Amino acid sequence: SGSHFVSSLSAQLQRLGETELSTVACLGARNSGKGSLLGKLLGTSVEDGEVGVAATLDEDRRVAVLNTAGFGAHLNAQAASEEGASHASQDTAMAVALSDVLVFNVFFREFVSDANDACGFLAELRPAVELLLRVAGEQGGKPPAKRKLFLVVRDYEKDEGVSPEQIEARFSALLDAMWASLSHVPAAATLQPSDLIDVHVETLPHAKLEAAGFSSAADELKTKLSKAASADAALPASQVLAMLNLVNRLAARSLAAADAAASADPAELAATTACSRAATDAFDEFVASSASLHARVKQRDRRMPLDDFASESSALIRATLQAYDDRARVHNGTAAFDLRRAYLRSSLLADLRPLYGESIQLAVKAAIVDFARRSANISTAAGMSFDAQVQAAVDQAATGFRMAAAALCPPEAAGVWTSLLEERMLLQELQSMSAEMVRRAQLHGLYMPPAPRVPTGVSLHWLHPNPFGKDMRTDQLTASDRLAYSERAKQLLRSSPMKLRASGSTGGSKVTASAFSGGIKLSDEDLVIKEERRRRR
Repeated sequence: SGSHFVSSLSAQLQRLGETELSTVACLGARNSGKGSLLGKLLGTSVEDGEVGVAATLDEDRRVAVLNTAGFGAHLNAQAASEEGASHASQDTAMAVALSDVLVFNVFFREFVSDANDACGFLAELRPAVELLLRVAGEQGGKPPAKRKLFLVVRDYEKDEGVSPEQIEARFSALLDAMWASLSHVPAAATLQPSDLIDVHVETLPHAKLEAAGFSSAADELKTKLSKAASADAALPASQVLAMLNLVNRLAARSLAAADAAASADPAELAATTACSRAATDAFDEFVASSASLHARVKQRDRRMPLDDFASESSALIRATLQAYDDRARVHNGTAAFDLRRAYLRSSLLADLRPLYGESIQLAVKAAIVDFARRSANISTAAGMSFDAQVQAAVDQAATGFRMAAAALCPPEAAGVWTSLLEERMLLQELQSMSAEMVRRAQLHGLYMPPAPRVPTGVSLHWLHPNPFGKDMRTDQLTASDRLAYSERAKQLLRSSPMKLRASGSTGGSKVTASAFSGGIKLSDEDLVIKEERRRRR
C-alpha cells in the first residue's frame, strides 16, 4: 500500500522498539467530532484524518490513536478518485486490524431512525472485518485477539424508550447481516462476529441539555477506556509493527481483485465496481450543485432561515439519486445497486445536515425575538393574569419554532433529521427569560404572585413622635411649668424626698426633678395642693 499512514506509523514503531503500547481506533461518520471526543476521553491530542488515517502516538501514556477519516470520506471531493477511495477503505481496515480497542461513534437519532442509514455506515466496517478474517486465515484459522468495540451513542434520549440493550441487539443484527455477505472468505465459515468483536454500548446524553448526566457518563466511559487500553492489554511496539506489516501485505491486494478471486459470480463484481463509480460521480455533481446553497445558508448577516431550504435540498437529493439511477440502471435490482444507493442517500443527508442545523439555530433565535416582542406587550391591566400572559407568550413562540422547523426539513429527511434537542434548549431559554421577567415585575411592584394563604398579621407604624400625648418619660420639667400637686402626690413626696437641681441654658434656667435618697425635705407650707388651686379657680 502506498498509504502515508503506513509509512509514518512504521517509522514511529521502529523507533520505540520493545516499548509497550496500546492501540485505539476511532471510527464513525466524517466531521462528527469523533476525534475530539476521543482525545478528551483519553486525555491526549488526536489528529484529524482528512482522507486516510491519522496516527497520534502519545509516548507518555503509551497509547497510539488511529483516527480514521470517517465513513463517507471516499465520497468526499478530496478523495473522489477510485484510487483515493481504495486507500481510504484500506487504511480504515488496517486501523481496525491493528487496534486493541475500537471506539465507534454514532448519533442516537441517526442510528435508530432509518435502518438503511445505519447499514450504510456499518457497511464501511465490512473491509475491516474481512481483513480480520484474512488475518485469521494466515494464522491457520485461529482467530486474532478479540477487539473491544465501544459503540458510543451520542445525544442519547432516554425518554424515547430505546434501551442500551436494544441498541446493542440492533447493532449485533447488523453485524450478522454483514457477516453473511462475507461467505467467500474461508474463515467466515468457522468463526462468528463474537469471536472477533466484543461489543459494549455506551450512551452519552446531550452535553448542554443534560450537563450533569453527560459529565457522569463521560467519566464512566473514560474509566472503561483507560482500563481497556491499560498496560495489561499493551503489546511491544515490535509486535505491533509485525502486525502492521501483515495487514499491509494483505490489504495491498485490491479489494475488487480479492473479490474477483474468491467470488463465483463475476456479475456481482461488475455490479459492485460500476455502482461504486456511479455513486462517486453522482456525489461529485451534488457537491458542485449544492455550493450555492451552502453559501446562502452561511451568510454572516442572515437572521432568518431560508424559506426555500427544504425545497432546494429535496431537489438536490432527488436529482443526485436520479443521476445514480441513470448511471447504474443496468445493475438495478442487484444487492450492490441497493447498498450503494442507500449509502449515497446517507451521504447526501450527512452533507446537508449541518446546513439544516444552522437553519434551525436561526429559527431558535427568531423564536426568542418573537417571545421578547410578545412579552413587551404584557400588561397587568389585561383581563388575563400576569402568569397566564407570560405562559401564553412562551407557548406561542415555541409553536412558531415547531412550524418553522417542520418547514425546514425536506421529505427525504423526515424521521432522520429532528429538532427535538434544539426545541428543548429553546424551552429552557424561554423559561429562564420568563422567570427573569416575573422577578423584575415583582421588584417594581407590578406583580404579586398568587399565594395559597392570606396573611393575618398586622403591623402599625406612626410617624408622629408622641402619637398618644406626652408623659414623664419624654416630657422635661422646665421653669415655665406651673406646679400642681394632688393629695396623692403630697404623700408620695413625703415618702420619697426630691432633689432639685438647677442648670443654666441659653434659653433660661431649666429645673429638673429626680428622686433620691437623703435629699432636701419640703415643708407643708411650701407645697401647693392641686385641689385648693382648683377651688380658687
